[in-house]
Amino acid sequence: MQFCRLHHCVLVFLILTFTTAPVSALDVCPTRVKLHQSVTLSCKHQCSGLLQWALYNNRDVVQTRCDQTSCRSEKGFSISHDQYLKGDLSLTITAADYSQRNVYACECEDSDFSYVRLIIETVFSPVQMKFGEDLKLHVSVPEPVEVIYKSSGSADEVICSVNNRSLQCKDKYRDRTSLTYPELTLRHMEPRDSGSYTIRDTKNEEDIQIYAVSVEEKSGFPVWGIVLIVLSLLCCCVGVGIYLLWRKEAILKRRLGQVDQLVQQAVGGTEENIDEAEMSVDQLKQQYINTEYSDKVKLFCNEKRKQLQQHRERLRREELERRQQHVEQLVQQAEEGTKENIREAKESLDQLKQQYENTEYSDKVSVFCRAKRKQLVNRRLLQVEQLVQQAEEGKEENIREVEQQIKRLEQQYSEYSVRVSSFCSARRRQLNWYRVQHSNDERLMNEGKKLNSRLLYVNQLVQQAEGGTQQNIREAEKELDQLEQQYKNKDYSEQIKFLCRVKRIELKQYSGQPSNEQHLMCGDGELQRQQQQVEQFVQQAKDGKIENIREAKVEIDHLEQMQYLNTEDVVPVTPFSMLKRAELYWYRLLNSDEEQIMTEKTEMKKKLEKVMDGLQKLRDGAERKQKIPTSTEVNEMQEDLMEIEKWCGEMKKEINDLIEHRGGAV
Repeated sequence: MQFCRLHHCVLVFLILTFTTAPVSALDVCPTRVKLHQSVTLSCKHQCSGLLQWALYNNRDVVQTRCDQTSCRSEKGFSISHDQYLKGDLSLTITAADYSQRNVYACECEDSDFSYVRLIIETVFSPVQMKFGEDLKLHVSVPEPVEVIYKSSGSADEVICSVNNRSLQCKDKYRDRTSLTYPELTLRHMEPRDSGSYTIRDTKNEEDIQIYAVSVEEKSGFPVWGIVLIVLSLLCCCVGVGIYLLWRKEAILKRRLGQVDQLVQQAVGGTEENIDEAEMSVDQLKQQYINTEYSDKVKLFCNEKRKQLQQHRERLRREELERRQQHVEQLVQQAEEGTKENIREAKESLDQLKQQYENTEYSDKVSVFCRAKRKQLVNRRLLQVEQLVQQAEEGKEENIREVEQQIKRLEQQYSEYSVRVSSFCSARRRQLNWYRVQHSNDERLMNEGKKLNSRLLYVNQLVQQAEGGTQQNIREAEKELDQLEQQYKNKDYSEQIKFLCRVKRIELKQYSGQPSNEQHLMCGDGELQRQQQQVEQFVQQAKDGKIENIREAKVEIDHLEQMQYLNTEDVVPVTPFSMLKRAELYWYRLLNSDEEQIMTEKTEMKKKLEKVMDGLQKLRDGAERKQKIPTSTEVNEMQEDLMEIEKWCGEMKKEINDLIEHRGGAV
């Protein structure tokens, strides 16, 4: 039994639409079976009432009934009562024939659960005939049928049709055909009648049976004459033949023994011994070609060649394994070695590939060499990746050391220019980002402070957009665009893009739009599990605690290192890692002293704007004699001015303390 598929259901829908009653394409499933074979019509559903299997177009024709106590089936149909109680309502047809082709409905208490169309598979029958024999074609189905003939190089031709046991044939076949139901006979077959004869059910548009007919040519000479001639010749030559046969067999036996001895010696020897034995086998076969012993010698030679070939392949496999082990050892040495070790490993890989090029091992060796080259590059990239991660603290000497390693990496692996150059460019940008964050250089420190201040301002706009209007969201998006534009020519512009991307994801959440962050998840199940683990650590670092941020960074570093430990195609996790690092940067920044200063600055700015607005109202009221602020509003203005004055005093004191501290240090 075949399972239902959607395209099968669609096909049945089209057939039923134009041939029988309309049935939903989603409800009818075809089930194919060979003639006279058992088939099960599937129906899985719980039925607590009366179950019936009936014809779809005639519900009075019921094949089986089941209730909670028993099941009753017509002849040729069966159903399991135990399975019915378990929810398996499937109906089994014990020996399917053409009379049972129809659409069956599985119904329970007047509710249809499924429709199944039973289709009998086409029967293919090869027929080998002699010249002048009659061809018997079975037309046993009750529906009208056509007999379609197709010979080599010609189109299909309907030669006869049978309807209600009445035969109609074309003129050139009318005298040669007869119908004795259910057999249609085509008499006096000739070689020109060879081809395929298809019995097609015209009502259901189904091919019932296809006969592949081949008719032998008429013999021009009687068989008995040929036999008589052969016997006569044998009788004449029997005396001489016996002696010659004995002599030839003795010589053949001696030659076979000599060749077998050479083969046995070669099986335990070198390839030179194998070449010598193969030459002896070829000479033996050539010596007895076109003789009465050619088949025997051919079988013997084939067997010996097989033994020699198996031994040769074993020798070559062992040699290949030794060569691969040697190359593997050189690759392992090159992973932690010098430029000379790397060059030696590369040359060994090139020699190995060239040695086995155009051999049966070429594909295997190419895959091995490609994997080892990737292993060399991946291990080197991993070393540089680890150095870059160790330089995150921003110490200039560490950053310069890593930059030198990156430069050497580009020189050593120039053949991987695209991949290595892309890696090196990305790591240089990462190092420049570390400089901006942690450098003691005054210019870079000012640049970093300016950037952080700008980021904090952007964050405030994004926070204001939460629960705000579309105008707030557009203002925040505009500020993010301006921030990216401002830093697009910086060496760390990629990091700025990901910082902005984090905030854009927040804005999409505020506006109810779906986030496309999920597509950054990539790779197989294990890699996705590691990415989800990184996501959990990053979420735990939202509180801005240094230890949580550090743990999340360690997980991100581990994820990026893992992508270089595979000799297959590297799965890029860098976009995902950069997004997670950007989130950590935001968590650290938003829980730093700079955030507190920025918040106080914003509050003072709001109070100052409020005081200026109130002052302007007072001026307008005095000049134009309009309504002036109430005493309560004036009191609030005075309180705001006092808070501003107090804050300015605190800032002035902090500035003086910093100046004194710096002077003392000098």
